[in-house]
Formats: sequence, structure tokens, C-alpha cells
Amino acid sequence: MVMANVSSLGAMDNTTQASEVAEVGSLGQVNLAYTVVELLVALLSIVGNLLVIIVFIRYKRLRITTNYYIISLSVADLLVGLVAIPAAIATEVGLPRNFRGCLFMNSILMLLCSGSILSLVAVTVDRYWCILHPLTYSQRMTRVNALLIIVLSWLLAAVIGLLPTMGWNKGRPKEARCLFMEVMDHSYLVFIFFATILAPSAFMAIVYGAIYRAVKRQVSAVRQWCILVI
Repeated sequence: MVMANVSSLGAMDNTTQASEVAEVGSLGQVNLAYTVVELLVALLSIVGNLLVIIVFIRYKRLRITTNYYIISLSVADLLVGLVAIPAAIATEVGLPRNFRGCLFMNSILMLLCSGSILSLVAVTVDRYWCILHPLTYSQRMTRVNALLIIVLSWLLAAVIGLLPTMGWNKGRPKEARCLFMEVMDHSYLVFIFFATILAPSAFMAIVYGAIYRAVKRQVSAVRQWCILVI
């Protein structure tokens, strides 16, 4: 009888260990190198962008129209360090287990990344008008217009990022875990690639190319004028 009880206890212990191993496996394994790098990037992003925001708030003379776009970008990158990177680390190990919470967390991640990229686009547009249309820049790029562009950029980022919570996802996974590729629809990821990476990158390349050509023409004109004066 005693031996039977011992055998039963041993079987229960083995079953418990097996279930714990299965649970760990379902959650995924922590990639130490990846986690350390991500945490370092998050720390640098938080410290650097927080300093930019503090300087902007403290010194009134820095509150010019152009710097509002820079602050929007800094806020986006600060939130990426505070929220998006920890969320990415959590999904690396399959957390949270709640499906709705998983979708919301991944959507916030996409929202913040989209907000950062669209803030870069806004900075690009501002530089374009400042350099290529300097005479009308102050009239077009007022503080109100700058804030309007920033708000519209964040609203667009919110719409793009929250699409998975509106139904554009792969549905509830078979296991109660939150792995990015298991819940995010592949067609949505393709859309994200084109909408927030490829298209903005192409747009910024074209705009900065135009700015470069304009600056080159201005430098050439100044050189010719100097030669004539000498």
C-alpha cells in the first residue's frame, strides 16, 4: 500500500513537471542577447528623448514651429522606449495570454512605430517648405498648422495601428499565448510594410533629393556671385 502511494506521488510529480515544461514551452523561451539589446535601446531612447523634451519645455526660445515636429518625434520615440520595446519583449515569450490584451498590446506597438515614422515625414515636409519656399514658409507653417499636421499624423497612426483590434488579425491562437506572428495577419503586415515603411521612405528620399538639388543650386549661385564681386 505504501509502495502504491509512493508510486502515485511519483507519477503526480512527473505529471506536474511535464505540465510545467509544456507551459514554459508554450510561452516561449527568452532570447537573452535580444532582450539585453532591446533594453539598452529602450534605455537610450528614453533618456535621450526625455532630455530633448525637457530642454524644449524649459527654454521658451526653442518653442518655434519647426521644433514642434521634433518634439512630436521625440514623444513618439520616448513612448517606443517606454511601451513598444517592453511589449515586443513580452510577445517574444508569449505574454499576455489574454487574446484581447494581446491584440491591444501589439496594436499599440504598431501605433507607436507608425507615429514615429509619420513624425519623421512631418519633419521632412517642414524642411521642404522652409528651404524651397522660404518667403512663404512663415505664412504657411504657422504654429496652428504645425499642431494640426501633428494631430493628423497621430490620428492616422492610430487608425493604422489599431486595425488588428478592429478585426484585421489571424484570430485566437490554438494555445493561450501571445506570439506576434500567431495573432497578426500576414496581409496586415504587408500593408504595414508598404504604408509605414516603403511609402514614407520613398517619399522622404524624393523630398530630400529635391532639397539637396535646391541647396546645390543656391550654393552654386552664391559662388558665381562671389566670383563676379571679386
